[in-house]
Amino acid sequence: MFPFGSITKDLAGEALTDIRGMHSAGAVGFSDDGVTVMNAALMRDALALSAELSFPIMVHCEEHNLNAGAVMNLGETSRKLGLIGSPNAAEDIIVARDIMLAEMTGGHLHVLHVSTAGAVELIRQGKKRGVHVTAEACPHHWILTDTEVEKQGTNAKMHPPLRTQTDIDAIIEGLCDGTIDAIATDHAPHAPSEKAQGMLDAPNGIIGLETCLPLVLTYLVRPGHLTLTAAIAKMTAIPANILGIDRGTLSVGAVGDVTAIDVDAINQVDVTKSRSKSRNTPFTGWELKGWQTITLREGKKI
Repeated sequence: MFPFGSITKDLAGEALTDIRGMHSAGAVGFSDDGVTVMNAALMRDALALSAELSFPIMVHCEEHNLNAGAVMNLGETSRKLGLIGSPNAAEDIIVARDIMLAEMTGGHLHVLHVSTAGAVELIRQGKKRGVHVTAEACPHHWILTDTEVEKQGTNAKMHPPLRTQTDIDAIIEGLCDGTIDAIATDHAPHAPSEKAQGMLDAPNGIIGLETCLPLVLTYLVRPGHLTLTAAIAKMTAIPANILGIDRGTLSVGAVGDVTAIDVDAINQVDVTKSRSKSRNTPFTGWELKGWQTITLREGKKI
């Protein structure tokens, strides 16, 4: 486990935490998790400390005044279902702001779970200008569209929400050209009773740890978007480098965290066999090719 500190006290966005103290105590980065730091001055100060002490500030980008009450993407499906939607602009505005603040301070900005075409392009242009910005994407954001909400209800409710095919295409392009550095899961387990509350009250998020690899192999590697080597790097060495931790390689003397993969194994996603106690996934029953077979943590099978 590598601890992160919060950027602001109580995630309230009103005052910075003791970032220096937590960094000295072992925090590898800072984030307010699923809450955007709406105060630009506070974000500027956090990124200035990032530049001084060399750690990433990881940000969930949503302009909360634009997505108040939203439970899915704003678009044709939200209007059809009569649900409040979050516009792409809610994400794009904060991504643009934070990239400008990172450019001003020299800090390391990491954009979590990119979901919009606009955010991909903003990150791409920031990188071209030399801004220290990195980013990640999750399988659900480059496989599923917001139409899945009509089919699966709360198992397709997440934060940021599923978007459109245009956004999916942009995220895949960003993964291919290096704009999006890493692949993550945004793993969010919730009990069936919580997810059964309906779109307005159910918590956001899905489980994703066990399905991430087969989804990457099936939907990124097999269609030729990424080579197997590039895909593995985006799940191992590159994330470790972003965090500045000694993990993610098979070099001599490295920690023995290893996953063996059968790239030809074909299995259906069966949540009843999941290691997680939660069952909230939109991929139930999907047939995927390429699965992990053995996992070692520090050289021991788990």
